[in-house]
Amino acid sequence: MKLTDNEIRDVNRYLEKGKPLPEKYRFLLFEDKREVELVWNGKTSEVCNVVLPFQVIEQVDEPRLDGLDRLLGR
Repeated sequence: MKLTDNEIRDVNRYLEKGKPLPEKYRFLLFEDKREVELVWNGKTSEVCNVVLPFQVIEQVDEPRLDGLDRLLGR
């Protein structure tokens, strides 16, 4: 991480005022690990595994004939 004196000064000003840092500092201050996590109030770290019943809704073995094909005898 290499910040200029001006960038360090700017970061300190944002922190002192309790303001969020601009997006450009995210890449200057933190390594790019390409990891993403969704975070929201009330989110838990509890893992829940649910077994869902799956069923076949429709199985098609032959293409359906549309109206024109029926009229032409295809």
